[in-house]
Amino acid sequence: MMTRGLMFGAALTLAACAAGGRSLDDPAVQKLFAMSTPQYYASLNIANQIAQSCPRYTYDAGLDSALNEARNEVGRGSLAAISQRNAIELETDVAQRSFAVKHDVEIPGGDLCAAGDAEILEGSAISAMLVPA
Repeated sequence: MMTRGLMFGAALTLAACAAGGRSLDDPAVQKLFAMSTPQYYASLNIANQIAQSCPRYTYDAGLDSALNEARNEVGRGSLAAISQRNAIELETDVAQRSFAVKHDVEIPGGDLCAAGDAEILEGSAISAMLVPA
């Protein structure tokens, strides 16, 4: 058990270095880390769509990789996602619809800049993956 704790701590330290300076203690990052696997991937999907749609933001691929490593250490990363593909697709659909209603935008395809701005101001889990360009 202690070995697992040390491995988790090392993964978080490594993740902090790979995250380009964003602390894993950041509340928005912690929201992502604590999510279920389907919620996590749905949030990453929305953040990626915002970054692709809005030139004001880029997707934080370094943080994505670091979080995946840390989540793999606790059984909720990409390795766990393989067996949860259907749940991830369903959660992504639900999350996109909810996001669209919340921000009054179309996703995919809408102008997501204002929605990205609102997520940043809110400090949401989605905002953790958005880097102002």
